[in-house]
Amino acid sequence: MRERYDVAANRAILLVVDDLEGPNAEMDSGPESTSVHPGRRLRVLAVGDVVPWPARDGYRLRFSASINALSEIGDVDLFVGARGEETGVPSPVVQRYEARPAPQMSPSLTMAVRTCVSRLPSRILWRDWHEARARLRSFVREPYDVVWYSHADAFIGLGHPSFGPAVVDLDNLEQNVIRTYLAPSKPPIASSAGYRAPRPMIRGLVRRMINWRDRILWSRLQIRIARSAMSTLVCSEDDRQRLRHGRIVVVPNGYADPGPPMEAVVSAPLLVMVGLFTYEPNLDGVRWFAHEVLPTLRHLVPDITVRLVGRHDERLLSTVRVPGITIVGEVDEIGHELRHARGVIIPLLSGSGTRIKALEALAYGMPMVTTKVGSEGLGVVSDIHALVRDDPAEFARACAQILEDDAIVRELRRNGRKLFVDHYEAGSVAERIKHVALHATLSASTPPR
Repeated sequence: MRERYDVAANRAILLVVDDLEGPNAEMDSGPESTSVHPGRRLRVLAVGDVVPWPARDGYRLRFSASINALSEIGDVDLFVGARGEETGVPSPVVQRYEARPAPQMSPSLTMAVRTCVSRLPSRILWRDWHEARARLRSFVREPYDVVWYSHADAFIGLGHPSFGPAVVDLDNLEQNVIRTYLAPSKPPIASSAGYRAPRPMIRGLVRRMINWRDRILWSRLQIRIARSAMSTLVCSEDDRQRLRHGRIVVVPNGYADPGPPMEAVVSAPLLVMVGLFTYEPNLDGVRWFAHEVLPTLRHLVPDITVRLVGRHDERLLSTVRVPGITIVGEVDEIGHELRHARGVIIPLLSGSGTRIKALEALAYGMPMVTTKVGSEGLGVVSDIHALVRDDPAEFARACAQILEDDAIVRELRRNGRKLFVDHYEAGSVAERIKHVALHATLSASTPPR
């Protein structure tokens, strides 16, 4: 007996059946698929759980870059089960496009019972996929040569084996993000699904219990996906080693080359952090920087200014009400912020995959102070490409070095820019995406032995 997630019914419970190991397990035994003929463009279905435009954060940048690459070898239909009513403006590279809401459901007694019995993580379980899933069934023109799922959420909430051979981009390994929330030294942080306990006195305990549950279930679910999909994508070799199951392919994040950096070194004592500040690891990192790093840094450089650039909510406002930090919010042109700063900080303490914000700094030739987590999976060598420091006092001193030493700034700019051009320019990453799609299509069209 093997277990399968019942995606079609979306009952969010684990069913026991005889033949299947996952929602796309049929792909392993040769699904019905059109063979790829030389010169014929692929028929591609891309399925996501957020609208990829505008590409204002790392996840949307990765999803939109994947769609752009796939459009070079095939005709792409895009369907999104969005968190809200957002629809976005479709890119011209997409042949057909539709977005339908898959909103978060309100807490209720029924949801509490389902949470207790389900084997799905709360982020997937607590969204209503019914309308989006029903509409997708009439949207598709199956079978496709390849179906590209962006996130486990889209694969579980919307996927179906009849659509075509599945490629699932896991982006982050979620259990690694949650692990830091559960460290004894950390205060409990709200679940990514946004649960609110009815009584404030037990809210923290409920959040912690849900995080413990989600950490275990994400680990199991991602292994199951990796075993059932034609290919599973991760951002780094570190994440490939962590997952270890199934056909795992490393496709690093990429970034469009903004061109060579300015020759002049900015003199102002100004640092910038770019990120999505509704994302818990970014909030946790900013909290650490504001309260454990910045006091020491302001002693070393009294007129320091740190600008936080990116979407945020009230949690950021309550976290960083300290001298020296300016909350900028979203901007139309990130290059303006980066080119007028002396350096970039990435004070991350948790997370998985590779950080788009780090690639962005390398692409712009910005000297960067980061942690091991912030530079993970990128081949960054400390004191060559960036200053990597995990201790708060050392992080503060590294920031002061960048603000005061022009020679260090020029060396980090030169080495970081070279690392980007050699490995992470968007064009080279696009070639990997196209290779994965073609390989999945050819593998599915090869008869089993």
